[in-house]
Amino acid sequence: MEFRFLRTGKVSSINHKATTARVEFDDAPGIISKPLKVLMDHTNTEKNYSMPSIGENAVCIFLPHAPSVGFILGSYSSEKNLPKDTGKMKYIIFPDGTKIKYNFETHLLEINCVGDIDIKGANNVNISSKNIVMTTDNLTINAKATSIAGASLDINAVTTAKNITAEEVGVTKLSTPKGDVDKHKHKDAESRETTAPV
Repeated sequence: MEFRFLRTGKVSSINHKATTARVEFDDAPGIISKPLKVLMDHTNTEKNYSMPSIGENAVCIFLPHAPSVGFILGSYSSEKNLPKDTGKMKYIIFPDGTKIKYNFETHLLEINCVGDIDIKGANNVNISSKNIVMTTDNLTINAKATSIAGASLDINAVTTAKNITAEEVGVTKLSTPKGDVDKHKHKDAESRETTAPV
């Protein structure tokens, strides 16, 4: 067969540890390549890792002085696997459905993970925005010390911590659906009003 620098095919097997894959060529059905190195953006002090999947389209390049030595340059879309979400955007969709997407027109960054997300910082983790909304079934904060700085703190909950004051949490006003915590009073066993927390 005439030597070809570039050949296309489909990935037939993968060696994740060696970062190689074998390809069945489109121009020679049934012919499987030797392990081909998958090109990465960086492999030295800066590293990245991304491997193709079985059955994925592959573009391969081979060395003229060693025709059996080659590399997988990347993949391409065919009529069967054209992307459904297109436009001025960039995204990664993982096999389990996890998606990271950025839209250049709306400037929206979306992260949708089907599993857990673990963010760690050696020193500080800073989150800054005009408005932050957290929606969850349960929120747990584990810390040796917790401080909240601001002019006011509204707690929309059925109950609040016992004997808590605005001064203790570092705000000038602490309110709940039942009113200002510092002014909120309860009744004792004999229906007498208690004093405000001190």
